[in-house]
Amino acid sequence: MAEKDRFKDYLAEAPNFLTIFIFSVFFNITSPILIEISKSTSISVANLGLVFTFFTVGAVVGQMTSVFFNRRFKKIYIVLAGFIIQIPLTVLLSFNSNLAFFYVLYVISGYILGVVWLQANQYVLESKVKNKERIITILVTMYPVGAFVSPFISSLIIKAGFSWRFIYYILIFLISINIILYVAMKGKIKEDAYVRNEAKLSLKEIFTDRTRNIIFIAIFLAIGFYCCSETIVATWAPTFFRLTRGLGVESGSILLNLFWLFIIFGRIISMIIAGRIKATKILMFISILAIAAMSIVVFLYNRNAIFALIALAGLGYSAMFPLLYSTGSMLYKKGKGMVITILFIATNIGTTIAPFITKFISKTNLTLSISFSFILMVIVTIMIVLITFLFKKINDTSIIKES
Repeated sequence: MAEKDRFKDYLAEAPNFLTIFIFSVFFNITSPILIEISKSTSISVANLGLVFTFFTVGAVVGQMTSVFFNRRFKKIYIVLAGFIIQIPLTVLLSFNSNLAFFYVLYVISGYILGVVWLQANQYVLESKVKNKERIITILVTMYPVGAFVSPFISSLIIKAGFSWRFIYYILIFLISINIILYVAMKGKIKEDAYVRNEAKLSLKEIFTDRTRNIIFIAIFLAIGFYCCSETIVATWAPTFFRLTRGLGVESGSILLNLFWLFIIFGRIISMIIAGRIKATKILMFISILAIAAMSIVVFLYNRNAIFALIALAGLGYSAMFPLLYSTGSMLYKKGKGMVITILFIATNIGTTIAPFITKFISKTNLTLSISFSFILMVIVTIMIVLITFLFKKINDTSIIKES
């Protein structure tokens, strides 16, 4: 009888889960309070919104260059060095009021947390847990959990009368806790040559099948467009509805809470039904749901109706990334580390583009700026149709494993 995964093996990955959580909180915590930051610093909301872009640019570069650190240093050293450097950078953010310095600090922070993000993923791939799909799903879900918690943190700080700058001390506390966890749980583990072996593989050795390569490109594009759409909702929707519908900071936070809560809820549902329904069918259904919800909510004025449709949109966005990610990561037998890195690059490219879209379009048409969320999801749906067709063409259902 095969040995079952032990709870303590999952528990040993707690610092990796917290790493993704910290990454998410760092990115999302300022979203509901851009107006408060703007009033305090005299920086326009549109310009402040670009910190999300600078952060994700840094994260993309960090993930792409992470392999060079892995060739020379153990993952534990990379993680600890990254988090230790991040603490003084976050302190500087808490005192800053200069736009250019915000951009510089966020791009450096994105780079560091991007490098650490990839180490966390590699740790999970090398973990003792045999059910990699399950533990990867848990890891990926920590991002929406962080995004769900972030608005609560920022809104409570403002509501309690504290300065928005206090959010950075919360981040310092989380980073400090994770440093302790990594030292306690990962510091004594002997690391194997997994990352080094993966790094030696050439692209030609991995991407050998033409049809699978086309599927992978379609998945790459689908993830990029999806993440761009999701980021528009996550970073711009609270500000959009506050500016155009008169919602307060608390309502803006509730908006994000509902969006991320239903993303988490939808991912739990997808884990239950994934074994019975093909991933592509689930993807098709939820993409259409997201399009319908966002195409309606942008024209609503009633507060409760906006909340209801945003929640429905969250359900539509919910399982999109895990299913695309798991499908893409299992296309090839070799080079999973490189494949995962490329998929994460697609994630961050989409996230990077989103603030530019909202910044430039919002100058002329606020409604169109938020409407781009469902326009992009239409493109995602087209990619899903292509992926479904190609899977039928190669007639290899064993590739399509649900997460």
